[in-house]
Amino acid sequence: MKIVKWTLKDQSLFMLRLGELLENGYTLSDAIEFIKSQEKEGRRETLEAGLNFLKAGNSLQEMLVEVGFHNKMVDYIYYAEHYGDLSFALKEGGSFWKKRIDDLERLKKVFMYPLFMLLFMSLLFIFLQNILLPKFMELIQNFQVEQTSFVFHFLMFLKILSYFPYAAALVCIAGVTIYFLWFTKLDPITKKRLLLKIPFFGPLLKILDTYFFTCQLSSLLSGGLSINDSISLFSSHNRQPFYQEICRHIFGKLTEGLALEDIFKDFPFFVDNLSVVIASGQKHGSLDRELYHYSRFLLQNLEEQISSYIKIVQPVMFGIIGLMVISIYLAVLLPMFSIMDKI
Repeated sequence: MKIVKWTLKDQSLFMLRLGELLENGYTLSDAIEFIKSQEKEGRRETLEAGLNFLKAGNSLQEMLVEVGFHNKMVDYIYYAEHYGDLSFALKEGGSFWKKRIDDLERLKKVFMYPLFMLLFMSLLFIFLQNILLPKFMELIQNFQVEQTSFVFHFLMFLKILSYFPYAAALVCIAGVTIYFLWFTKLDPITKKRLLLKIPFFGPLLKILDTYFFTCQLSSLLSGGLSINDSISLFSSHNRQPFYQEICRHIFGKLTEGLALEDIFKDFPFFVDNLSVVIASGQKHGSLDRELYHYSRFLLQNLEEQISSYIKIVQPVMFGIIGLMVISIYLAVLLPMFSIMDKI
């Protein structure tokens, strides 16, 4: 099969369009044929090969993996292909990833100019530290200028700051080494516990995991599956090791006779009030609807959190750049003032 690489944005748009076509009465094969007719030549060949793969008896999920779609994106339709609403899952997954990719592009734009400025200022700082400052220090010694306490401590600060790039490189190397030699060998539950402890990222991950779980579970329940069957299906998906492990635990507790909301009270992996939503849904006999609406709320909350982080990033970056500019000015002017006072 000839594989043409699709960007994540193109993959999300494909899923959105496919979901919309299925919703409007197209069969899966006809919908893919229609989308194929609108694509460029390389993608048409990829979709043609994928369509043949699908007609050979493989699932849509297997076909998308075969043509190179991202695993996380494909996971949105795994459960729906079995018992859920496939058109809804495709639209949900496509819409979710399109928004996340748009957020990432916004973040790149926020970082682009400050990072360029930071690189420029870093090069200027290196020039100052290695060429200009030694000349000033030599002049100060020749004129026998006594350094003030402020100048002394400021120059010490600049000297310490000059080691920052090396320290950052060592931290990156250590991080990559720890990840491949230690983190990747941990079990999924331990990995998740560690990730949730990361500042800023951890809370977002918790909301994301809760959103994905409630969205998929509501789809399965609305498709006619019982809670036990839905959890059992989650535990059978070996491409999602975290959900597989956590749902095996949930299924075991359910067979022991524990209520679903009581099981979720003990989990640190999901948003705290999930158990309250489950209890309310079971009480009113509308667990699928309440989980669906709760997933909408979580998605909105996730978007608001990401937007708030983006709004914080740019001022912080410009603040760092401003601090470097002031440091460079002071590093040049303070030795000059000391020499002028001596003269």
